[in-house]
Amino acid sequence: MGRTEELIKVIDTNINHMISLSVLHLAQLGIKYGIFKIVAGRPSYSELLSQIGVPNKPLLKRLVEHLKGLGIIEETPNSLILNGFSYELKFPKEEYMLLLPDWIPIFEEIYKMVDFALISPDHPYVLMDFDKDADFWDMRLSSSFHSAYRELVLRLSGLKEGSYVLDLGCGSVSPAYFGRFIGEDGRYLGVDYSPALLEIARARVEKMNLPVELKEMDVGLIKPRTSYDVAIMTFTMEYLTNRREVLRKVMDSLNSGGKLVVVDAFRDEFKNVEALEFFEGLNDSFVGFPSRAEVKEYILGEGFDVSFEEHGKSVLVVKKL
Repeated sequence: MGRTEELIKVIDTNINHMISLSVLHLAQLGIKYGIFKIVAGRPSYSELLSQIGVPNKPLLKRLVEHLKGLGIIEETPNSLILNGFSYELKFPKEEYMLLLPDWIPIFEEIYKMVDFALISPDHPYVLMDFDKDADFWDMRLSSSFHSAYRELVLRLSGLKEGSYVLDLGCGSVSPAYFGRFIGEDGRYLGVDYSPALLEIARARVEKMNLPVELKEMDVGLIKPRTSYDVAIMTFTMEYLTNRREVLRKVMDSLNSGGKLVVVDAFRDEFKNVEALEFFEGLNDSFVGFPSRAEVKEYILGEGFDVSFEEHGKSVLVVKKL
């Protein structure tokens, strides 16, 4: 297996296990807060919410909705009922070498945040805000999982010395990583709406004296004025409400032969991805994971002449012809 194929398998495998553990933690929350016990008595939706003594009822309702999505709870016209539920956690022996351990303690911290979020969405122990909790996000973005997909983007995009690169939702780590490969004649523009994450990124690129430009802006509002050889959207689209418009602008900005590389937990590829969405939704900006078919449909619907490369379950490369 070549390095590129290995990285694809690494990313897919670890996303699968993030989802699997999220399913188990959702079930654990159902037991912990007495949801299953109450639903066994066939209450109405409002009766269930009123009987569970947590202040943050909107988050509680979202938890119940995700348990419904997993099929554990079913809503009838008059009541909620409890279905049987079984879940098999698989660890094929060929996947052991692909597992990256350092995301697990990060996710354990996120699981714990739910208890505090059920008290208040603004609880100081809920560390999911890009700006207020930039150090937590920087730690997360520095993990080996995120390093793996950055290396994969480098390999699939054709990024090289002299490349012009647009990175949407760049965060604190990618600017220094990609900035090392474009050389003095290249240009990297990283866009992110978190000034705190950009400040961390800026300190790194200045220390390395890299040809990197950073722009504080909501990705949904971008208006590229330069032509690019490579565009990057890694785990960015789940924070966008205007995906089609952003994709149109990105594709407009690409040179002929340029590539857009999208890495995400595509909802039409990963079963039970809704479980992961519950925990990522502790960030108020989170909208939901995109589907790969949706991305392709939007780009084709805007009339672009492109070719698509699908790599594993989590990567889509769009080449502008």
